[in-house]
Amino acid sequence: SSTSRESSDCWTFFEKVMVKSEKDPKVEELKAKCMHCHNLYIYVQGSSTTTLNRHMKKCKIFKNKVATKLIQSRLGYKPSNVRGESGLPLGVPSNGYEHTTMKELIAKMVAVHNYSFRMVEHEWFNIVMKYSNPLYQEIGRKAIRAECLRVFNKEKEILKAALKNVDHISLTTDMWTSNQTISYMCVVAHYIDKHWRMQTRVLAFMELDPPHSGNVMAVALFECVTEWKIENKIVSITLDNASNNDSAVRDLKAMFSVRRGTDFEAKYFHVRCCAHIVNLVVQDGTACMSTLVTNLRETVKYFKKSPSRLHKFVEICRSLGLKIGAHLTLDVCTRWSSTYKMLETGRPYRQALVSYADSDANYKWKPTNKEWDMFQLIEPLLFAFARVTTAFSGQSYPTANIFYPHIVSIKIALRKAMVHKDKTYNAMGHAMMDKFNKYWEEPNNVMVLATFLDPRYKMKYVDWCFGQIYDEDKAETELSAFKKDLDKLYEKFDSQKRQAEPQCKNTCNTSTSMPPADSEFLSFLSSTSTKRSKSELRNYTDDANEGM
Repeated sequence: SSTSRESSDCWTFFEKVMVKSEKDPKVEELKAKCMHCHNLYIYVQGSSTTTLNRHMKKCKIFKNKVATKLIQSRLGYKPSNVRGESGLPLGVPSNGYEHTTMKELIAKMVAVHNYSFRMVEHEWFNIVMKYSNPLYQEIGRKAIRAECLRVFNKEKEILKAALKNVDHISLTTDMWTSNQTISYMCVVAHYIDKHWRMQTRVLAFMELDPPHSGNVMAVALFECVTEWKIENKIVSITLDNASNNDSAVRDLKAMFSVRRGTDFEAKYFHVRCCAHIVNLVVQDGTACMSTLVTNLRETVKYFKKSPSRLHKFVEICRSLGLKIGAHLTLDVCTRWSSTYKMLETGRPYRQALVSYADSDANYKWKPTNKEWDMFQLIEPLLFAFARVTTAFSGQSYPTANIFYPHIVSIKIALRKAMVHKDKTYNAMGHAMMDKFNKYWEEPNNVMVLATFLDPRYKMKYVDWCFGQIYDEDKAETELSAFKKDLDKLYEKFDSQKRQAEPQCKNTCNTSTSMPPADSEFLSFLSSTSTKRSKSELRNYTDDANEGM
């Protein structure tokens, strides 16, 4: 019997091996190992080989080897002495060539690197391609443009298919005007895929005709999500704080409410751009530093315009014994963290700027000692803002759960600044707090909810935060309101989950000898089985916090 079993055709592709048992490493057990993909299968001597035969029908490596043998191979020649117009030797490659695939690859290269369509008509591009493969056929700029559009439509359909398996999508959008005075709007989708990875995809990059009113923006956004067939998956939208964006959100809420009914959570739909608000808060609060920022900005421009000035400045630094570390950087007005970096990198060269001003009569932007002292005083607060801006600008990880801890840290720092002895620092703290409250005092607990769902924080952290940033009475009121929102949301989603689950039907056949009371008890048990003595939410809240 054993001999006849081993004569099965599958043993041409399998071999018997002894491996350590998963249950007990000290014990070895017999297994069958595929010679192609090296997968292991349980095998008992003399038993059936059905599983092994079934694997050979599905083994991709084995099937690829079979398919390769069925393809007629092409003779491979070494590069010959024949030379083309470029003077380079030409040879026939041993592998196959598909011009359609090559054209698609070139189209993707053009799209990814922003190359000109005319590049495919450049002489040396075609020389390189011909040298790589003599079978290459030249492509015109109109043909590659059409191929780029075909690739775009193909990728769009692939993304549409992927979005069908996504449950919740958040949108971000922004508008700007190009130097040709053409206005554009970009719509970006953010979601978590089935492997729990953060994904970001551009859904639209469209030209928007004036006027750029809230209604026009709302219609364009709703048409975009409708085209992608994701209008039932949108849970939030993040915009900056322009007034037309507020009216656009109101119109979008009305559209989604009509389309989705009670399934749409309008209360948590609008999320303000946190990095933009931080920038506004800092810009309003640092008016006392405007002269220092302007002087240092003009200083960097002055040095960068002339290599000789920069060389002279470096020589002065060396003569003073200053360590030449980070280069002077120029800031971007719309990004506060870059302004902080400009100030931070300029501070070590404070004495060098004084010496340079004495040697160059044309240099008129030397910061004063009083300005540098003010920066040194408020530098810890500015560093906190810069760190928050960097955290909020993350693209490869979700930021909702870290929002509230950062905001609480900022508010605690501002409250300390408001009671500082220095009048200028005190006034700056009040100015920043006024702008801070303007955007974040309105009732919207969506970010607090996200922080609560972080197992490192939970309810204890929310309770502690409210105690830090509110007075005692208001802290209790806010905490009570948050718990009500939390319970309401949990009941809603828990109800939706139970409705989506298949209803258990009572299919048991009751015996005729069963007492009537028992039958009534079964009916009662079935009707109350969905009621839980303690919800998953309470279990989560009661469990200990995870380590930071």
